[in-house]
Amino acid sequence: MCVSYPKSNNLIINKNNKKMKKLLLVSLALMTLTVAKAQLKVFPTLKKGMEKVYVTNTTMALPGQPEVAMDVETKYTVSDATANGYVIDMVSTSVSSNATTDNIAGQILVAAQEMVKDVTIRVATDKNGKLLNIQNYDEVSKAFDGRSKQMTEKLYQLIPQMKDVISEDALKGQLMENLNMEALFRSIKEATSPLALFGKTIMTGAQEQHTNEQGLKLNRMYFVNGRAVTTSSTLNMSKDEIKQLIIAQVEKLAPAQADMIKKNIDQLIDSGMMKIDVKETATYDLQDDNWPKKLAVEVVNEVVGQKSVSKSTITLK
Repeated sequence: MCVSYPKSNNLIINKNNKKMKKLLLVSLALMTLTVAKAQLKVFPTLKKGMEKVYVTNTTMALPGQPEVAMDVETKYTVSDATANGYVIDMVSTSVSSNATTDNIAGQILVAAQEMVKDVTIRVATDKNGKLLNIQNYDEVSKAFDGRSKQMTEKLYQLIPQMKDVISEDALKGQLMENLNMEALFRSIKEATSPLALFGKTIMTGAQEQHTNEQGLKLNRMYFVNGRAVTTSSTLNMSKDEIKQLIIAQVEKLAPAQADMIKKNIDQLIDSGMMKIDVKETATYDLQDDNWPKKLAVEVVNEVVGQKSVSKSTITLK
């Protein structure tokens, strides 16, 4: 059955359509203006001799262990200024924790922080503060190499059965691999820290891929609100990538068990026994000089069915 509308009704419909189109155009224009405003150039003020000290207060809820609190003080010094950029010296000067001697996970975390304590890392930047490279890696590597034996001994002391699974050379090699030049610079450049936004022009909705200290690939999204920047990171890895990561770790640390893992890894992942997931949220409260006044971070990790939550507040002293 065909229905015909009077011409007057057609005119009303056409007028309404035109109004709707105008409203849509205005809405889109306003959205564009909002997005255009929601961007921020984080080019920090850097002058030779400038010092900034940050205190990191962290609480960690670890599987099967009491909550651990840890405080770390880190000093950043602009040690040099050139025509091409700057050099920032960063060094952790103090580490304290309430981890008891029977809290194995807490003791390991404290030992890892102690390993890098008092080791100065010199990072070169461009004129806008973007991190470019580590200038004194040979010196840093020697310091870490000397401390890696202490770290392996600490791990064997805390987990005696580890000796039956991982040799001392393999364990030390894994520690140093995580601290090679590329991995160390990536962790400094991409990890959530007071320097993380330096040299960037950030826009709400912008995304980037990065790799965390555990070798996990994450997708990071930015949100800008005045001088506050919030980042949200989620795991961005396929099943095959996760399989390759797990197998590579087992081959390095426990090669005798690698064949068994390869044979059963699909079943283990599908069952959830080897589920890996990471979520991180961070909020930067930037000063006028673009150094953070405060940085709040929450990280939720789920590995092999075990969930851990870390909450940190990094405050300018």
